[in-house]
Amino acid sequence: MTDPTDDGWPDKYHDPRDRPHPSVLRVTVESFDEMREDSLDTAEAISEGEEQPAVVSFQTVSELRKILTDRRIELLQVLMATAGAAESISALAEDLDRDYRTVHDDVSLLADHGLLFLVEDGQSKRPYLPYERIHLDVELVGGTPGEEPTPA
Repeated sequence: MTDPTDDGWPDKYHDPRDRPHPSVLRVTVESFDEMREDSLDTAEAISEGEEQPAVVSFQTVSELRKILTDRRIELLQVLMATAGAAESISALAEDLDRDYRTVHDDVSLLADHGLLFLVEDGQSKRPYLPYERIHLDVELVGGTPGEEPTPA
């Protein structure tokens, strides 16, 4: 049986701050087929020595918008402005002038979707964002009014 805390990284990379990260996180809206094709292209580019961005993909624009609200984008920007790490969720809430509970919920949601990491520091968890930039990559194509916008 697999250990539920096993994230696939070797022990020396247990702390996300020790893992290699590219400077850019690319957030996309893509179908499964597009994600598979992009993954193959990325693997080829990496094998040729090219740095590639980390990628987090959502299946629909609605899903992306539910996760990346204005307040959560602001949270990510504050983390990037503080060298990618906050002393604690409480300190981040203070920097954002927001309630601890809502910031904690936002941090947890963003971590669950791979948009940031949580570093365990004793009894507390510290939000950690290793990227210098986040690139949102959403391409829309025409559709019927009232339907979910379709990514290209």
